[in-house]
Amino acid sequence: MNDARSTVDTPTSGNTGSRSLSGSMHAVIRRGSAAAGESPRVEFGSIARPTTSPSRVLVRVTTALLTPLEREVARGLGTDAAGPRVLGTSLVGVVEDPSAASSSGLARGTRVAVHPVVSCGVCERCHGGLALHCAARTILGFDDACGGLAEFVAVPSANLVALPKELDDDRAVFAVSLARAMQAVRRGGVEGKTFASVLGDDLIAILAAVVAVEENPLARLVAVHESTLRIAEQFGIRHRALQETGRRGDQELVIDTAGSAETLLAAARMVRPRGHVIAAGVSARATVAVELSHIALDEIELRGAGFGPLAGAIDRLARRVVDPSPLVSRRIALQDVPRVIPNLAEPGTFAMLVQVSR
Repeated sequence: MNDARSTVDTPTSGNTGSRSLSGSMHAVIRRGSAAAGESPRVEFGSIARPTTSPSRVLVRVTTALLTPLEREVARGLGTDAAGPRVLGTSLVGVVEDPSAASSSGLARGTRVAVHPVVSCGVCERCHGGLALHCAARTILGFDDACGGLAEFVAVPSANLVALPKELDDDRAVFAVSLARAMQAVRRGGVEGKTFASVLGDDLIAILAAVVAVEENPLARLVAVHESTLRIAEQFGIRHRALQETGRRGDQELVIDTAGSAETLLAAARMVRPRGHVIAAGVSARATVAVELSHIALDEIELRGAGFGPLAGAIDRLARRVVDPSPLVSRRIALQDVPRVIPNLAEPGTFAMLVQVSR
């Protein structure tokens, strides 16, 4: 079995310069173990560069995406880590290591998007078409030690997708989030449903609503914050404030992207008997509690939706079917990430571009 984890040495003291020390790199690191009673803390510092192998390609990160998911991981989401963890799930970069690149078929200098789910490649699930659900999987920036908010990552070549020339880094870095949104819509089967809603105020909610409307013009976005509803209007998406929806139980499908007890309960109340609820949110909040008797008696079908393949998302972004630029709040440097992570909780802050290198 291939090792599904990257090794991270103990960080040295923080260095906010623009160039890495020899044999090291700069990264955004979460430290602290909940199991040991420590509060997680996020800092910018220097750690050892990841090592490559015949099965791993070294990628120099050019642009990463800071989303509410990174805030949740900063708060402790993900499996408990004994050592430091580098944050960052969405990134694009350039193939750096020539020996590993040649064995992967990717030439040095190739621009790539990186799929964050690292699978073993040899187990029954991987061979059965369920590699994203590999029993030994890790997710970059989530429970793998090395994420994308770093100058370099080393990942299996199977996790790399070459980017077309017409797709710039600022749009390509949304591929992971768009793929998650597409997976949620796919799991829900939006097409053909008369009443379908996406519920949430985050990046995935907006992107899922955009994708859902492509397949079903009647789909709508239901959100709490006025800033989210304004973005929906900008994208030409039907929208409604959650507090104005009532609880008529008339929706055939509700996709919940928030992952909180309140939104999942609201989604279950919004669907009609034998309707479908898609749980697509990933949150560090308390364990979700729902009215199981309501789900049982109304025969509501509850499904999960996780990460999806990148190829379809990259194609949509390259053809400008989806334009994520209105969802970018600001562009920041790597060393500024720890300071701005709390801002991701502000309504209307969907994503920030992190310029790692050029």
